[in-house]
Amino acid sequence: METRVGSGFRVMVLIVVCVMVCGCLVDAAEIQRPKNVQVALRAKWPGTSLLLEAGELLSKEWKDHFWEFIEVWLNNESGNTDPYTAKDCLQKIYNYGKTLVTGQLTSVFELSLTLRSASPRLVLYQQLAEESLSSFPLSDDMNTNFNDGGVSDANEGEEAKKADSLLVGVNPRSPGGKCCWVDTGASLFFDVSELHLWLRNPHKDGDVFQQPELFEFDHVYFDSSPGSPIAILYGALGTECFKEFHRTLVEASKQGKVKYVVRPVLPSGCESKSGYCGAVGTRDPVNLGGYGVELALKNMEYKAMDDSEIKKVVTLEDPHTEDLSQEVRGFIFSKILERKPELTSEIMAFRDSLLSSTVSDTLNVWELKDLGHQTVQKIVHASDPLHSMQEINQNFPSVVSYLSRMKLDDSIKDEILANQRMIPPGKSLMALNGALIDIEDIDLFLLIDMVHQELSLADQYAKLKVPSSTIRKLLSTLPPPESNSFRVDFRSDHVQYINNLEVDARYKQWRSNLNELLMPVFPGQLRYIRKNLFHAVYVLDPATICGLETVDNIITLFENSLPIRFGVILYSTKMIETLQANGGEFPHLESEINEDLSSLTIRLFFHIKESHGMLKAFEFLSNVNKLRMDSGEEDAPALHHVEGAFVETLLQKAKTPPQDTLLKLEKDQSFLESSQASSLFVFKLGLAKLECSLLMNGLVHNYDEVIRFVHFKFSATIKCAFYINFVIYVR
Repeated sequence: METRVGSGFRVMVLIVVCVMVCGCLVDAAEIQRPKNVQVALRAKWPGTSLLLEAGELLSKEWKDHFWEFIEVWLNNESGNTDPYTAKDCLQKIYNYGKTLVTGQLTSVFELSLTLRSASPRLVLYQQLAEESLSSFPLSDDMNTNFNDGGVSDANEGEEAKKADSLLVGVNPRSPGGKCCWVDTGASLFFDVSELHLWLRNPHKDGDVFQQPELFEFDHVYFDSSPGSPIAILYGALGTECFKEFHRTLVEASKQGKVKYVVRPVLPSGCESKSGYCGAVGTRDPVNLGGYGVELALKNMEYKAMDDSEIKKVVTLEDPHTEDLSQEVRGFIFSKILERKPELTSEIMAFRDSLLSSTVSDTLNVWELKDLGHQTVQKIVHASDPLHSMQEINQNFPSVVSYLSRMKLDDSIKDEILANQRMIPPGKSLMALNGALIDIEDIDLFLLIDMVHQELSLADQYAKLKVPSSTIRKLLSTLPPPESNSFRVDFRSDHVQYINNLEVDARYKQWRSNLNELLMPVFPGQLRYIRKNLFHAVYVLDPATICGLETVDNIITLFENSLPIRFGVILYSTKMIETLQANGGEFPHLESEINEDLSSLTIRLFFHIKESHGMLKAFEFLSNVNKLRMDSGEEDAPALHHVEGAFVETLLQKAKTPPQDTLLKLEKDQSFLESSQASSLFVFKLGLAKLECSLLMNGLVHNYDEVIRFVHFKFSATIKCAFYINFVIYVR
């Protein structure tokens, strides 16, 4: 009887203990459970292999890195059957990738791989693999194997398609259990033995005329012969068939038999054949990093609760890392610690208590005057500014009393006021090494690409032994607005300006304050500022049709008072040819230089400029084109057009007959050196082959581009540059 009672008592004790443990676990789970609901966005395509994504990321650094990564993996991991966790595999991929990239690019490689940024590229390869399989009907044996004992089943495939109806890309099924194949355009090879037979005579059966199409993103083996037949390997690194096909095609490529291309694809059902690390990432769809959505659910019911314990937890950061010279409720703890160092722990605990004390005390109006500036100062001086800003935003009522009693640094206040004068209210700016970024259009992947581009450029400079300080200056320079454009330094006495916005009397009524750039204007309206912010310099031959038409266009824009400084650089096409024939120099004997119409026109232009001013000189060039058009000729101007324009331009103001002046200039070769120097300057700029060109602040454009459109593009650039206070303009 005692035994039964004792055993029953033990059972009751065990039940009570289990209930208590379960209750504690439930309470602990409720305490640790987050109060918000986090939602992850998943891509509309199946998961892709992280191992293949690593190869794609490395190929962005350098195309040969893709092949080097394959060789490193095959030499070290081929045949390795040791079981690995997903974390171990990810670390292995990181380690192998770090051996191929240097410097700060390793961190970008890790982040890009974690964000799965190369997954869409693999989905593209999957679609190309599906097209490759659909182009050739499978043999009966292949279909039989596929239905009877293949890796995937047709019915299962249909069910998978129905279940994943939202997927935009479907991984191709393994054809007959084969995980790799080679596409030559005329046939598919699923066995290495068949490939060996084809490699004996790859030009047979007209394969050259049925070669598959290649794209810029394809991985072409660096030893491949350009004119050889194309062989595209569809397969995944980590599978045994990929290794066999790869070794065979590499050898054939070195012999000049084929042009070897790899499109990494892991067909559905081949995950078990790709090793432990080859299938990591394929199990679940890809989470879209940078596009997460957080839905915060708040309980709006009023409850009576003791929040003293919660407020003790609220601290901005480790008090030991803060500035102890700041006053906290009338105490300066830096001086207290100097006097009582043996009570450091107690003093810091007291300081913590003051920081997290109740906020029921009211704040005076004058204490709120600089609250915004004090908050900014707290964030800027924090050891982790982003974390400090998050804590202040989420617990502002608990820390507002402490923030209002901080001593404000005048430099912080001055900087804030200066920024407010430069940036309109509600406007935010973001810059990466001086390059402004549109906050509305930026996303995580675009930002990583920009950082990757900057670090790649810095790495290239570092390999050239450029000092770090110089690299930072080079990266801070403004990039050109277009990657395919180039800028030349046209600043020289050879530029003939028709106007000067800062000096000419016709622009005196305009304002000269650069803050006008920030003033709102109607869409399409120009900003009329008395500063030489925009230089439109045309490089032209005055004896050509495009050159004379460009001069007429310049005069029209000048008369319409556009806020642009216009100028020309004149050259002679025949002089350029002479320079090219003599290695960039003019012959020493003047008799060897035969003057052409362009050189004569330039000399007459310089004479009128020196005697009667720049406006008369431009009028002379305009009269040449006028006489050419009045004569009904559509060809280039002739000598009588130039001579007639010279006489017509100077007839009213000349003290001596312009005909006599013309004859004298033609005989004594006046201003010949100036004409040659102008043509030599154009030759050194390398712009003579363009015939006529426009230099907008040094950036080369076609001469017939609409000047207003070019002006608007540069206005946006200069306006954004003015926001961050480093506008540089050519005087």
